[in-house]
Amino acid sequence: MKEKVKTYTLTEVDGKVIRNFTGEMYERDSEWRDDQKDYYIVGVNNWIINPDGLFLVQRRALTKKNNPGKWSSTNGLIQAKEENYETVQRETYEELGININKDQVFLVEANHLAGSHLVVDIFVSLLDKDIAAKDIKKQDDEVDLISYVTLEQLLDLDISTTCSYIKDLAPKMYEIYLQRHSTNRY
Repeated sequence: MKEKVKTYTLTEVDGKVIRNFTGEMYERDSEWRDDQKDYYIVGVNNWIINPDGLFLVQRRALTKKNNPGKWSSTNGLIQAKEENYETVQRETYEELGININKDQVFLVEANHLAGSHLVVDIFVSLLDKDIAAKDIKKQDDEVDLISYVTLEQLLDLDISTTCSYIKDLAPKMYEIYLQRHSTNRY
Protein backbone atom coordinates (compact mmCIF):
# COMPACT_ATOMS: atom_id res chain seq x y z
CA MET A 1 0.00 0.00 0.00
CA LYS A 2 1.30 3.45 -0.91
CA GLU A 3 2.03 6.06 1.73
CA LYS A 4 -0.84 8.49 2.38
CA VAL A 5 -0.21 12.10 3.31
CA LYS A 6 -2.40 15.03 4.33
CA THR A 7 -3.54 17.57 1.73
CA TYR A 8 -3.92 21.29 2.31
CA THR A 9 -5.21 24.38 0.60
CA LEU A 10 -3.28 27.61 0.99
CA THR A 11 -4.77 31.02 1.71
CA GLU A 12 -3.08 34.32 2.36
CA VAL A 13 -4.12 36.37 5.40
CA ASP A 14 -2.37 39.66 6.13
CA GLY A 15 0.59 38.65 3.98
CA LYS A 16 1.00 35.29 5.73
CA VAL A 17 0.27 31.96 4.02
CA ILE A 18 -2.08 29.78 6.07
CA ARG A 19 -2.45 26.03 5.53
CA ASN A 20 -5.92 24.55 5.75
CA PHE A 21 -6.21 20.78 6.11
CA THR A 22 -8.70 19.54 3.51
CA GLY A 23 -9.65 16.39 5.39
CA GLU A 24 -8.50 14.37 2.37
CA MET A 25 -5.48 12.16 2.03
CA TYR A 26 -3.25 11.92 -1.04
CA GLU A 27 -1.74 8.60 -2.06
CA ARG A 28 1.90 9.28 -2.80
CA ASP A 29 2.94 9.28 -6.49
CA SER A 30 -0.66 9.09 -7.73
CA GLU A 31 -2.12 11.53 -10.25
CA TRP A 32 -3.81 14.66 -8.93
CA ARG A 33 -7.55 14.79 -9.67
CA ASP A 34 -9.00 17.88 -11.37
CA ASP A 35 -10.82 18.83 -8.15
CA GLN A 36 -7.45 18.76 -6.33
CA LYS A 37 -5.71 21.38 -8.51
CA ASP A 38 -5.50 23.76 -5.53
CA TYR A 39 -4.32 21.10 -3.07
CA TYR A 40 -0.81 20.86 -1.66
CA ILE A 41 1.17 18.32 0.29
CA VAL A 42 3.80 19.31 2.85
CA GLY A 43 7.26 17.87 3.19
CA VAL A 44 10.26 18.68 5.33
CA ASN A 45 13.94 19.29 4.63
CA ASN A 46 16.14 18.93 7.69
CA TRP A 47 19.66 20.36 7.54
CA ILE A 48 21.88 19.13 10.37
CA ILE A 49 24.74 21.12 11.87
CA ASN A 50 27.22 19.47 14.23
CA PRO A 51 28.80 21.20 17.29
CA ASP A 52 31.74 22.34 15.12
CA GLY A 53 29.42 24.23 12.76
CA LEU A 54 29.68 21.74 9.89
CA PHE A 55 26.63 20.82 7.80
CA LEU A 56 25.86 17.12 7.41
CA VAL A 57 24.90 16.59 3.77
CA GLN A 58 23.75 13.47 2.02
CA ARG A 59 23.96 12.54 -1.62
CA ARG A 60 20.71 10.99 -2.80
CA ALA A 61 20.88 7.36 -3.88
CA LEU A 62 21.47 6.90 -7.60
CA THR A 63 18.28 4.81 -7.76
CA LYS A 64 16.02 7.65 -6.55
CA LYS A 65 13.32 8.80 -8.99
CA ASN A 66 13.88 12.49 -8.25
CA ASN A 67 17.31 14.13 -8.16
CA PRO A 68 19.45 10.96 -8.06
CA GLY A 69 23.05 11.66 -7.08
CA LYS A 70 22.30 15.24 -6.00
CA TRP A 71 23.29 16.57 -2.60
CA SER A 72 20.46 17.22 -0.19
CA SER A 73 19.25 17.25 3.36
CA THR A 74 17.18 14.62 5.13
CA ASN A 75 13.69 14.97 3.72
CA GLY A 76 10.27 13.39 3.53
CA LEU A 77 6.55 13.99 3.42
CA ILE A 78 4.42 14.61 6.49
CA GLN A 79 2.36 11.48 7.03
CA ALA A 80 -1.25 11.24 8.16
CA LYS A 81 -0.88 11.58 11.93
CA GLU A 82 2.36 13.59 12.13
CA GLU A 83 3.34 17.15 12.85
CA ASN A 84 6.21 18.57 10.81
CA TYR A 85 8.83 18.24 13.57
CA GLU A 86 7.81 14.57 14.02
CA THR A 87 8.51 14.02 10.33
CA VAL A 88 11.96 15.57 10.86
CA GLN A 89 12.61 13.16 13.70
CA ARG A 90 11.30 10.10 11.81
CA GLU A 91 13.11 10.83 8.54
CA THR A 92 16.41 11.69 10.25
CA TYR A 93 16.32 8.40 12.12
CA GLU A 94 15.23 6.38 9.06
CA GLU A 95 17.78 7.88 6.66
CA LEU A 96 20.75 8.39 9.00
CA GLY A 97 20.07 6.50 12.24
CA ILE A 98 20.29 9.77 14.20
CA ASN A 99 17.82 10.54 17.00
CA ILE A 100 16.88 14.22 17.05
CA ASN A 101 15.06 15.74 20.03
CA LYS A 102 12.31 18.29 19.46
CA ASP A 103 14.37 20.99 21.23
CA GLN A 104 17.18 20.53 18.66
CA VAL A 105 14.86 21.27 15.71
CA PHE A 106 14.30 24.83 14.45
CA LEU A 107 11.91 25.86 11.68
CA VAL A 108 13.70 28.22 9.29
CA GLU A 109 11.07 28.83 6.62
CA ALA A 110 8.30 27.30 4.53
CA ASN A 111 8.90 27.25 0.79
CA HIS A 112 6.45 26.48 -2.03
CA LEU A 113 8.18 24.78 -4.95
CA ALA A 114 6.92 26.71 -7.97
CA GLY A 115 4.88 24.70 -10.42
CA SER A 116 4.29 21.88 -7.95
CA HIS A 117 1.86 20.68 -5.31
CA LEU A 118 4.65 20.68 -2.72
CA VAL A 119 5.30 23.02 0.19
CA VAL A 120 8.52 22.31 2.09
CA ASP A 121 9.09 23.20 5.74
CA ILE A 122 12.80 23.86 6.04
CA PHE A 123 14.42 22.99 9.35
CA VAL A 124 17.86 23.07 10.86
CA SER A 125 18.73 20.59 13.62
CA LEU A 126 21.65 21.24 15.91
CA LEU A 127 23.49 18.19 17.17
CA ASP A 128 24.53 18.41 20.80
CA LYS A 129 27.40 15.96 20.26
CA ASP A 130 29.57 15.16 17.29
CA ILE A 131 28.81 12.01 15.34
CA ALA A 132 31.58 10.83 13.01
CA ALA A 133 30.39 10.32 9.44
CA LYS A 134 31.63 6.71 9.58
CA ASP A 135 29.30 6.06 12.56
CA ILE A 136 26.16 7.25 10.78
CA LYS A 137 23.90 4.40 9.66
CA LYS A 138 22.70 5.59 6.26
CA GLN A 139 19.67 4.03 4.58
CA ASP A 140 21.19 2.77 1.31
CA ASP A 141 18.02 3.05 -0.79
CA GLU A 142 17.77 6.74 0.18
CA VAL A 143 21.36 7.86 0.73
CA ASP A 144 24.43 7.15 -1.40
CA LEU A 145 27.05 9.13 0.53
CA ILE A 146 27.28 11.45 3.52
CA SER A 147 29.77 14.16 4.38
CA TYR A 148 30.32 17.10 6.70
CA VAL A 149 30.94 20.39 4.87
CA THR A 150 31.50 24.01 5.78
CA LEU A 151 28.95 26.68 4.88
CA GLU A 152 31.12 27.73 1.94
CA GLN A 153 31.44 24.16 0.66
CA LEU A 154 27.68 23.64 0.99
CA LEU A 155 27.02 26.60 -1.28
CA ASP A 156 29.24 25.04 -3.99
CA LEU A 157 27.60 21.57 -4.07
CA ASP A 158 25.38 20.20 -6.86
CA ILE A 159 22.17 20.53 -4.85
CA SER A 160 18.84 18.76 -5.39
CA THR A 161 16.16 20.91 -7.07
CA THR A 162 13.96 20.53 -3.97
CA CYS A 163 16.69 22.40 -2.06
CA SER A 164 17.21 25.22 -4.55
CA TYR A 165 16.66 27.73 -1.72
CA ILE A 166 19.94 26.73 -0.02
CA LYS A 167 22.03 29.68 -1.18
CA ASP A 168 19.53 32.04 0.48
CA LEU A 169 18.82 30.04 3.63
CA ALA A 170 22.11 28.35 4.54
CA PRO A 171 23.52 31.58 6.05
CA LYS A 172 20.30 31.95 8.08
CA MET A 173 20.65 28.34 9.32
CA TYR A 174 24.27 28.99 10.24
CA GLU A 175 23.21 32.10 12.15
CA ILE A 176 20.79 29.96 14.20
CA TYR A 177 23.72 27.64 14.95
CA LEU A 178 25.91 30.59 16.01
CA GLN A 179 23.19 32.04 18.25
CA ARG A 180 22.42 28.72 19.93
CA HIS A 181 26.06 27.65 20.14
CA SER A 182 27.11 30.84 21.88
CA THR A 183 24.44 30.31 24.55
CA ASN A 184 24.54 26.49 24.57
CA ARG A 185 20.73 26.41 24.30
CA TYR A 186 20.29 23.33 22.17
